[in-house]
Amino acid sequence: MLKYHSLRDKVFSLKNLYAAFKHVKKNKGKAGLDRVSIKQFESNLDVNIMSIHQELKTAIYNPAPVLRVYIPKGRHDKRPLGIPIVKDRIVQQAFRQIIEPIFEKGFSDNSFGFRPDRCCHDAIKRLEQYKQERVYQRP
Repeated sequence: MLKYHSLRDKVFSLKNLYAAFKHVKKNKGKAGLDRVSIKQFESNLDVNIMSIHQELKTAIYNPAPVLRVYIPKGRHDKRPLGIPIVKDRIVQQAFRQIIEPIFEKGFSDNSFGFRPDRCCHDAIKRLEQYKQERVYQRP
């Protein structure tokens, strides 16, 4: 088993932060509480990435509160959704890019929640497969 001593410097590396921004941009998304869009953030990208880099490196980074919005769910209900500011989405993605490859391989193949390339429909298919297998295995 691999042993990891410190991943901190890998998270705030400029290469990782730029890759995280690219991923956040690809996902699109609305502006958070600070009303800064991805396009606005990108207009001063080098300065913004350096700012994140310094905040993470010096351990002064603090995430901002999320913008709470309600999106329709069904005909009459709404569900709450929190929208982080672009900067925080980049930091979250930067952490994810470093720790996900390390921990992902240790998860059970039967785990589907918040996993890359998996969704609830995959979990339902897996349950249906198990159900079919059990039907055929009965004496």
